[in-house]
Amino acid sequence: MPLWVKGLIAAGLVLCAVQMPRFSSSLADAVQKNRAEIAYSESQYTRAIDLYKDLHLRYSDDKKTTRFLGLSYYRSGLYAEAIDTFNKLADIKMPKGEVDEINAAILDIQSKLGLESSVQTTK
Repeated sequence: MPLWVKGLIAAGLVLCAVQMPRFSSSLADAVQKNRAEIAYSESQYTRAIDLYKDLHLRYSDDKKTTRFLGLSYYRSGLYAEAIDTFNKLADIKMPKGEVDEINAAILDIQSKLGLESSVQTTK
């Protein structure tokens, strides 16, 4: 076998060894995200919070994870945590339906707590 072929094989093996931990981490995160989505859809909000909170620590820029963490807090009656989490999305552009969903949750929290509305209706 020519030396250059051996070199390519060796380089491929090194690259694979370097990338493998990142791949297994990404796969584990995808599985965790799927479990969180299932827990949320099955109204298991405490479990969803645990899973989304862990993902949010690693991927704080992921607006979907942040949104569902906030919604899980809201559905669990943890209103202060929900508002804090929703505030992290305040300057992020999102589709109108997602903004409306968050605003409805905030309005509901404010009415339950007897607070004055401060919801912005446009994003």
